[in-house]
Amino acid sequence: MLLSKSQILEYVKNGFLVQNMIDPAVQIQQAGIDLTIGKIFRLSGQGIVDFSNEKRRLPEYEEIKPKNGKWILPRGTYNATMNEFITLPNNIVALVFPRSSALVCGIEVHTAVWDPGYRGRGVLHLNVQRDVTIYQNARIVQMIFMKTQPTEEYNGAYKNEDLLKRGRRGR
Repeated sequence: MLLSKSQILEYVKNGFLVQNMIDPAVQIQQAGIDLTIGKIFRLSGQGIVDFSNEKRRLPEYEEIKPKNGKWILPRGTYNATMNEFITLPNNIVALVFPRSSALVCGIEVHTAVWDPGYRGRGVLHLNVQRDVTIYQNARIVQMIFMKTQPTEEYNGAYKNEDLLKRGRRGR
């Protein structure tokens, strides 16, 4: 079952789910939390994916700086980080979906499952179908939360990730 607004507010009050919101009164919705764009990156180089992650290589991320408070993006593939920091307890899993205004503008958003115990900003994959303008801090996705049985915390390679601070990332 999805967490309700009152449950989300309780978790947030206790330092979980989403922190560093620009305006919680606007961002906390009936069944999730809107996340805002912090940085946008162009991908370059080749990525490599394997079973054990021994050969994994992530592409380089080259930050695209906003001009006059906005990004004007031509068709293409981008990654973005949110302003908000995610902290999931070990009994909550999260999923992220695009807001309808992003879809209507031709922005496809792809993410993975956010496992219990995940901490970090995470990365959104943006597939821009037509030229689009995105203002800094735009609400572009909504994160929803579901309870699960308590489990071990996520301890993968992306725990505590924060591209917002690093800017470029390779291996």
